[in-house]
Amino acid sequence: MPPAIRYATTADGVRIAFSELGAGPDVVCVPPLPLSHLGEVWQLPGAARWYERLARSARVILYDARGSGLSDREGAAAADCTLEAMLRDLEAVMRSAEVSADCSLVAFFNGAPVALEYAARHPEVSAIALWGGFARGLDLYPLAPAVPREAAVIEAQRHALVEAAARTWTADATDARQTADYFRACASAESLLGYASAVRGWDVTPSLPRVEARALVIQRRDTAAQNPEVARRLTAALPHAELRLLPGEAASPFAGDIEGGVDAVAAFLGLGPARAAEAEAASRPALPESVTAREVEVLALLARGLSNKEMAARLSLSINTVERHLTHLYPKIGARGRTEATAFAIRHGLA
Repeated sequence: MPPAIRYATTADGVRIAFSELGAGPDVVCVPPLPLSHLGEVWQLPGAARWYERLARSARVILYDARGSGLSDREGAAAADCTLEAMLRDLEAVMRSAEVSADCSLVAFFNGAPVALEYAARHPEVSAIALWGGFARGLDLYPLAPAVPREAAVIEAQRHALVEAAARTWTADATDARQTADYFRACASAESLLGYASAVRGWDVTPSLPRVEARALVIQRRDTAAQNPEVARRLTAALPHAELRLLPGEAASPFAGDIEGGVDAVAAFLGLGPARAAEAEAASRPALPESVTAREVEVLALLARGLSNKEMAARLSLSINTVERHLTHLYPKIGARGRTEATAFAIRHGLA
């Protein structure tokens, strides 16, 4: 059952929806502004798995920023997309949920500058994990979006933004359509365009030296939406940071290897069993560098016993493409067929 929805009120009078699940150390998740909706997110299987796994050993607090999800969407204050407004949202949730001062923050994409600025102003924050994070909006959004006046044009832009985001989010997996529908529920066209324009102007670079919390900069290595160099620069600018590039093409933590991603975050935060899981993963032999992210996905499905036809359907590929991936994969891993490939996958923690 989805957790109950509660509301916090910001200093400028905006009602912010939040919920919590699990028990243990406090972990506050800063959403990928404005793409969050506490009423609908549990319909995304990957998101539900991610948050529930994190909540096995932590009290996880989720919220919708103003102008999105179940938070206030109407009025001038709800339309305020400035960084200071985002900080007011986070502070209101912290206060209403009675979050401990030495909490951890997990921020996704556009939520990263908010979490970084909050941590700079609150040195008691113990740790911060930044999935797809950045400090300067121009690094992610170099081109200024055109903001039209006509309702039909605004809706057309929203459709294009949502469809492109969903494909990148999932790496064109079979749940891209469901993800696009979820994004449409998260925010209005005006809110999406307003956030796109505002985030481009955010820059918390001057605050980074004041972030005392341990930091993890984490993203998938092969996603088209994120430049690893941005992640490297952010890691270098933070006093106590480490970089983790995971295999895979999906930008979202809620697609691709979901368990591997959340376990990496949980282990960094020091959350119980996840640390043992990461230690076990670290002890496994490394995959050959020549094995691509797509071949890893094919190998994992093969090890679960799926046929070529079933793998093709799961990955939205043709059967011929799956067979071509296997033809290239077998010599890379020294396998002569499905049985040896399955054994290889088990040894490397893919099954």
